[in-house]
Amino acid sequence: MTARLEIRDPIHGFIHREPHEQDIIDTPVFQRLRRIKQLALATLVYPGAVHTRFDHSLGAFHVASKVAAKLLDSSTDTRLVRLAVLLHDIGHGPFSHVSEEILDKFAVRERLRLEPGRQVHEELTEKIILNHPDLARLLSPNEREHVVGLLNGQWGDTVLKSIISGPLDVDKQDYLLRDSYFCGVKYGVYDLDRLTENLRVHEDGEDRFLALSHDGVHVLEQFVLARYYMTTQVYRHRVRLISDEMIVRGISLGIVEDKIDWLRRLYTYDGSADFVTEYLAWNDERLTARILEQDTREGYAKELFRRLSERRLLKRVFFCRPSDFEDPEIRARIFQGGKEFLTALEAAVGRQLGFDPHLVAATRVKVKSVRAQAATTEGQVIVLTTNGPRYFDQESSLFKSIDEAIQEQFLEIYAPVEYKDDKEKKRRRREFYDDITGIIKGLANPQSKLFDTKDAGGNEA
Repeated sequence: MTARLEIRDPIHGFIHREPHEQDIIDTPVFQRLRRIKQLALATLVYPGAVHTRFDHSLGAFHVASKVAAKLLDSSTDTRLVRLAVLLHDIGHGPFSHVSEEILDKFAVRERLRLEPGRQVHEELTEKIILNHPDLARLLSPNEREHVVGLLNGQWGDTVLKSIISGPLDVDKQDYLLRDSYFCGVKYGVYDLDRLTENLRVHEDGEDRFLALSHDGVHVLEQFVLARYYMTTQVYRHRVRLISDEMIVRGISLGIVEDKIDWLRRLYTYDGSADFVTEYLAWNDERLTARILEQDTREGYAKELFRRLSERRLLKRVFFCRPSDFEDPEIRARIFQGGKEFLTALEAAVGRQLGFDPHLVAATRVKVKSVRAQAATTEGQVIVLTTNGPRYFDQESSLFKSIDEAIQEQFLEIYAPVEYKDDKEKKRRRREFYDDITGIIKGLANPQSKLFDTKDAGGNEA
């Protein structure tokens, strides 16, 4: 008799796997996810956020197993959904989502022929699932093709696709609870069991949709609020934004300015099998250690990663909202203009305030109201009422009462500044605010011409 395979998880209790699923988990390509943190360097502000893509993959797999058991009749569909969710993060690079921006920036696109809107990490995930020998010996070619089809939305019916990616997908159902738990906050807590219990399959002619019973409206409200609060309080936390920016900038400058050849090879995706093999050999700790090694040349990459390892972060030297500027044209240029405005702003702040422009980072943050966020995702969830199917945003009294137009939007600038004490910090912050406001107004003037500026990748604005 085969022993039941189970692993204890702090979020879901026991997670059960079939032998073929355990074989996949035991492969080196999957075990690599143990060394890639879920939230990059969020540990700099939430010390407990040490959970990894490995943990999350198992958690999402567990939720998918529960949802599939409730909604799916086909054992084949259930098997493929479980496999797809188990492998959905297999293509993540060092520091998780932070790597995605760098991969997209340096990819050799003329060789890849990516479809519009398709990201490099999605392409990498597919290549790994289809071609990696660890997976090829455990899954048939047909299984791997269907798993990839589920992940990219090109195979399976609407219900299967919605379990993988959609308003109520199992990815979000796990990471909200997991990130909340490990960050030591309560913002992402919602009643997972209640949500799962109220999931339904709605059939409309030949079409089938993932839906929610009317009794699930309140738990979906809870779920949407959890996602909103995690976004505003954790994912967009100031220290998280700064550390992510430092990683991206350190690697980008290491490639362009420091000319670190191994770093360039790691992020210059050309579609080759050799690239994938090299890419899979790296994780958070190895990348950091390699950059900080004695034989790595001194430069921007080493400076920024040394700062990260010692928690000497760039500091926020400026913060403003649209309401801080009366002129609507200037507001539009600041908050809706292209990347070239931010690049010019970084260069101007560096020149006028005495910072290296490469170490000045300007970023816009926009958080829509909870109703506006839900309107394009959870708002379209079908709720099955006694009067027929209705959309969630029509059925929820709570969300109908929220002003959709309200949103949080701000501009922040970070720079390598140090303060002797709180008194100097307050004084210099006031000076920075006045100086940078003047710089912004000058650049945002419709007559302003932005010349001779380069971004952190060395590209002309």
